[in-house]
Amino acid sequence: MTVDATTSALARPRLDVGLAFKNGWNAFTADIVPLLVGTLIAGILSVITLGILAGPLSAGLYNMVVGRIRDGRHAEIGDVFSCMNRFWGFLWAAIVLVVLIALASLTIVGGVLLATVWIYVFPFMVDRKMGLTAAMSASYHQVVDNGFWEHLALIVVFFAIGAVANGWVGILTTPFTIAVITAAYFVTRGHQGLIEQPAAPTPPAPAAPTVEAAPAAPAIETAPAAPAIEAAPAANEAPTAIAAPAADAAPTTIAAPAADAAPTTIAAPAADEAPTAEA
Repeated sequence: MTVDATTSALARPRLDVGLAFKNGWNAFTADIVPLLVGTLIAGILSVITLGILAGPLSAGLYNMVVGRIRDGRHAEIGDVFSCMNRFWGFLWAAIVLVVLIALASLTIVGGVLLATVWIYVFPFMVDRKMGLTAAMSASYHQVVDNGFWEHLALIVVFFAIGAVANGWVGILTTPFTIAVITAAYFVTRGHQGLIEQPAAPTPPAPAAPTVEAAPAAPAIETAPAAPAIEAAPAANEAPTAIAAPAADAAPTTIAAPAADAAPTTIAAPAADEAPTAEA
């Protein structure tokens, strides 16, 4: 049983302090104006009312960051009053936490320990709508189950920041501390991917002018090939000529019969020669 419990404790996720600060910074810068103005309003009204409104207005600041991280909702200045509907619950929570941590601080170590295990009381009350005692118990278990020493280091850093940031500087450090605590609350609950710091919008690059294609050059017709020039005979080469008949050569003629030659005639039988009678 002991071995299983130890293994289970070692296998639990530990708080990533660096991731908590990163996401807290992103949440703080995403709604920096509403958070700063809301912190100023909460501080002034808390002083005027002798701390009576400190609890409900602090819960309103937590609600700004919870809405940004959980829902992606942009915070507004009026959100500082968003938890006034649970005025008595947050007033009582503020009184109990301040009194108990102050009494434990007489031993110095005790105040730090109680501030560590109850670091998530307000986030649980805002996010899960828990009562004070249920939120104190849930905060204790979430701190112990997700790395007590990491949470203790976180509290020590906050105490150091609070010791340095006095007076008006607290208007900057108070909302930043609330943002980091809320971010750590969501990180320990398994929300690793939180909001990113909003990047400045990049103006669209001007569209490149459309360059019309130049018209194609007209096809140049190929000039007809020059007629083949027959080679002229060499200047000293006499042209070959057909030999004309010699001027004194008489044309060949068919010989006509001689004019004085009497034509050959068939001799007619003699008139006084009697015909030969048949026997």
